Amino acid sequence: MRDADVVRFADRSRSVTVVLDEVRGGSRRDGRYEGEIVIETGFVGARLPVHFTDADLADLTAFLVARAAAEEDGALPDGSAADWPESGRSAYLRLRPGDPFVVEVRDPVQSGVTVIVPLDLRDGWATRGASRLARLRAELDGGR
Repeated sequence: MRDADVVRFADRSRSVTVVLDEVRGGSRRDGRYEGEIVIETGFVGARLPVHFTDADLADLTAFLVARAAAEEDGALPDGSAADWPESGRSAYLRLRPGDPFVVEVRDPVQSGVTVIVPLDLRDGWATRGASRLARLRAELDGGR
């Protein structure tokens, strides 16, 4: 299996990664993908299931491309947050661009727990993330 990271937000000591269960074969079931949110910090290490669709992947791509363009233009984040995948179906990420960039991992469906992870992201993180996601989406499209 190739790189199965859907998206990775990380600095030197903390990360939140969404990993696809399988890139080829049975990765898509009933119109959705099965994955896992992986949180790694010095304080918390956790994994929880997440489900998302092709439309969710398109939304995440749009978020990353917009952040990459804003970063390239030197624009400061406007403080608005984005939820991915759309809240309510499973665990999800609330992405808060800023300094620091904050990822809230929310699990209202099963545990009711939220983990907040502030990250000092390196320059170019959104461009790299968008490129990684584009490669993964192309591989998923080729596996159908």
